[in-house]
Amino acid sequence: MNKKIVQMKEWELYVYNEKYKLSGRADEHPVLGRNVYVAYTSSVETFELKDDILIYETKNTIYQCPLKYIDINPYKAVTEEYKKQLTHRADKAGNCLDRIIAATAKIANGMGEEDMFAKHILELASVGRKEMEEKVIAENNRLQKIVKQYENSVYIEVSSIECGDKMAYHLGNDLGIVIPHLNCGMFQNSILYMKYATEEDACALDFRYFPKGLNTMETYSWSDNIELAVIKNVRNETIVFNGTKILPEETLVFTPDTHRQGLISPDCYNGKSALFSKKN
Repeated sequence: MNKKIVQMKEWELYVYNEKYKLSGRADEHPVLGRNVYVAYTSSVETFELKDDILIYETKNTIYQCPLKYIDINPYKAVTEEYKKQLTHRADKAGNCLDRIIAATAKIANGMGEEDMFAKHILELASVGRKEMEEKVIAENNRLQKIVKQYENSVYIEVSSIECGDKMAYHLGNDLGIVIPHLNCGMFQNSILYMKYATEEDACALDFRYFPKGLNTMETYSWSDNIELAVIKNVRNETIVFNGTKILPEETLVFTPDTHRQGLISPDCYNGKSALFSKKN
C-alpha cells in the first residue's frame, strides 16, 4: 500500500501514558482537506529525524514535520508540573521524539537558550515563521485576485467542509479575507464567516453554513451586501452546496435569492445576472 505523504506545519508532539501523539496543520490531508488542523494522528509505527525533518509514520500516512515549522509554544493544556517533567524526557538515551518533546518543553518553560537542541529549534523556527507569513500573504493575494473578478461577492475554495476554509470577499471597493469560525452547537455545528465594521474599516459581512458530513454545505445566512457566492470544489470528490452538486475542480456561482434553485455560470458572468434555472 502506498501511503499518503502529508506535509505538516505548526505541529507539536506530546506524550501521554507513554503513547506519542502528533497534531498540527496539514497542507493537504487525504480525508480532511487542505490546510486543516489535525487534532491527533493514529498511533505512530516508525519515526526518524533526518535533515531537521521528523518523519512520523502511522498505519496509513507518512507525516513530514520540518523542525522549522514546529509550534514553539506547545503543551498549553498540561499542568506546569507535567511540563517540567517533559523537560527531562531525554535525560537518558531517549529517541528523537523524546529529544523533540524535551526541547520544546524547555522552550515552553523559558529554558530554550540553555539547551543546544532547543536553541537549534528556535533558530530554525525563526526562519520557518517568516516563510509561513510570506506564504499566507501570497495565498491571500491569490484568493483576492480571483474574487475581484466578481462584484459584491465572496469566494471559497472548499476543501474542509467541517472546519471551513478561508473566504475572500469583494464588496463594493473592499477586498479582504475572513477566517472561518467553528460554532459548536448542541445539535448542529455551523461555520461562521463574520466581519464587523470598525472606524478604520466600514465593511461588514455575515455568511454562514451548516456542514452536513464531509461533503455537503447548507447555507442559512447571507448578509444583504453579498450578491454572489463563488464556490470552487478543490476536493477529490463531488461536494453538494445548497442541493447542487459541484464536481472536483469545478466552480459554480450562486445568488442568495436562488441559492436553493439556481446558479450562475462563472464562464458567462460579466458583472450582471446571468442566471439559469436548475430544477430540483
